[in-house]
Amino acid sequence: MKYFLLPLFILLFSQVYSQDIQQVEIIKSDRQVLELLDEIGNQEFKLDVIDLLTQPALNVGYEKINDAYSSFGADLFLNLNDIGSNDSWAEKISVNPFYRFYFLNKTDFGGEGYFAEVFLKLSYLHYERNTYYYGPDPSIPYNNYEEIKAFDIAPGVGVGRKWVNKKGWTFEYMIGFGRFLFTNSANDDIPDTYYGVDNYRPEVTFKGGISIGKRF
Repeated sequence: MKYFLLPLFILLFSQVYSQDIQQVEIIKSDRQVLELLDEIGNQEFKLDVIDLLTQPALNVGYEKINDAYSSFGADLFLNLNDIGSNDSWAEKISVNPFYRFYFLNKTDFGGEGYFAEVFLKLSYLHYERNTYYYGPDPSIPYNNYEEIKAFDIAPGVGVGRKWVNKKGWTFEYMIGFGRFLFTNSANDDIPDTYYGVDNYRPEVTFKGGISIGKRF
């Protein structure tokens, strides 16, 4: 009987030992993550392909990886639509500095995985405003159409996911929202005698898309 139990014990011990070895190989330490960062680079340029393919717009970004868990950078957005176009929106140019916190990325290259982001949009706006009031003949309203140019700031938050391969190519998606701070003062220059205002200045701003990048 003991000759039968000995091979069985050896088989069970070798199986448990091999499982322990596999676990050690899968889980990477912070030092290993930093070594991989040095290998593929900790700086990244990226391009939003959604804005490029669906609009005449350009959105490029830069990101610097601090460590396995955080990064910072900025995006530059250029809206090439005409203001009269149906596809146009108010933001013509915006610079968006951000700071990111990465999660669930200890087995990766650092700066990879799910992330939460805080950002600040600095935007140049170009939008339409139509003000109107009733003149001497109440049946004939007076209309005043204007194109307004203004600057505004919008803090916001977003979430997303990023992948990185061994060559340093990246793929990410994210979605975020912010709120402009100066929308309440958008109509301060309109006299009280005006009957009404059709104002197309946005109060909420969107940040997001699908991007492809390269680390260096």
